[in-house]
Amino acid sequence: MKAAIYYGQNDIRVEERPVPTVGASDVLVRNLRGGICGTDINIVKVGGGDKGISLGAEFGHEMMGEVVEIGEHVASDIQLGMRVGINPITAKKAGRFKSLECSGFSEYVLVEDAVLDYNLYAFEADVSPEAAVLMEPMSVGRHGAFSVEPKPDEHIVVLGAGPIGLAAAASLIAEGMRHVCVVDIDDWRLSKAAELGALTVNSAQIDLAEGLAAHFGTLHVYGQDVPNVDAFVDAAGAPVLFDAVAKILKPHARIAIIAVYKNEVPVSLLQVMSKEVKIIGASGYTHDDIVKVVEHISQQKTRIQSIVTQVYKLDQIQEAFETAIAAKGTIKVVVDLT
Repeated sequence: MKAAIYYGQNDIRVEERPVPTVGASDVLVRNLRGGICGTDINIVKVGGGDKGISLGAEFGHEMMGEVVEIGEHVASDIQLGMRVGINPITAKKAGRFKSLECSGFSEYVLVEDAVLDYNLYAFEADVSPEAAVLMEPMSVGRHGAFSVEPKPDEHIVVLGAGPIGLAAAASLIAEGMRHVCVVDIDDWRLSKAAELGALTVNSAQIDLAEGLAAHFGTLHVYGQDVPNVDAFVDAAGAPVLFDAVAKILKPHARIAIIAVYKNEVPVSLLQVMSKEVKIIGASGYTHDDIVKVVEHISQQKTRIQSIVTQVYKLDQIQEAFETAIAAKGTIKVVVDLT
C-alpha cells in the first residue's frame, strides 16, 4: 500500500509499506479520506521526532473509510463494506500515546481490538467522505463547547474560526443554542461561521467588547459596562484575545480552553475570585461526543462540510501540507486516499 511517511521538518514522502496483517480481533479499513489537523501542521513545521510523531512513521489521525477485512473474533455488527469513522485514541492498543501515528494518511488502517461504538463508528453510505472525515475534529470542538454546560437561551462566544472553533459553534447551534457568536480577525473565515448560523465579530475591525455588546447588550458590573456573555469557548489560542476577554467578563461567566497555547498566559485571579469565573480545560472527546457528532453529520444539522476547503490526492500530500501551513483561503485540508 501507499503511505505518507513523516521524515521531519516539511518533509513528507509517499512510500510503499506492507498492508497490515489482521489479527483475530482486528479490522482492516480501506482509508477513503484523511484530514490534516493543526497538530500535524505544527509538528511538520517544527520537525524532529520527539513532537508526537516519530521519524519514519506513518501518521494522521482524522480518517474515515470502509471495512475490507474482519478478524474471526470480531462481533457480527461490524460488516464488510461498512463505512466508518475511526477514533484514533482507541484504534490502537498503544492508546492515546500513539494516536498521532494512526495511519490516517495510509491507504489501509488496522484497527486493533475492533468494537463498534468504541473505535469504529458507522456512517450510512450516502454520507459524503468529506463530511464523515470531520468526525474526529468535530468531536474535539463539541467536547470543548459543551464543557461549559451551555443552555439554549445563553449567550455563547466561540473564539477562533478555525476547524475546531467552527466545529464548536456548529455543535452548539445544532443542539439548540440560539445565541452563538464567533470571533476572529478574518472576514472570509467569519463568513463560514455565518453559513453555519452564527453571529460574528471581527476583532481586528471593532473593539471586542463593543462588537459583543452590539449582539448581546451589556451589564453594569463593578462600575464597568461589560457584554452580556455567559460563556466563552477559546479555540483561538491567542493571548491578546484571551486578555481582552478576561477584562470584560461578567459574574459567573465560564471559559473553556480547547486551544493549544504555546506560552504561559497571565490570569487575574482577583477577577476569577471576585466574579466567580470558571475556567475549564477541555482536551479530546468522549464516546458521547462522537455519537452526537455522527448524528450531526449524518442528519446534516448544519453545513459543517463547508469547512473542507481543499482536497488533495495522496501523491500530493506534500503540497497539501504546504497549503495547510500557508493558511491562506483554507480551513480544513483533506487528503483523498482513493
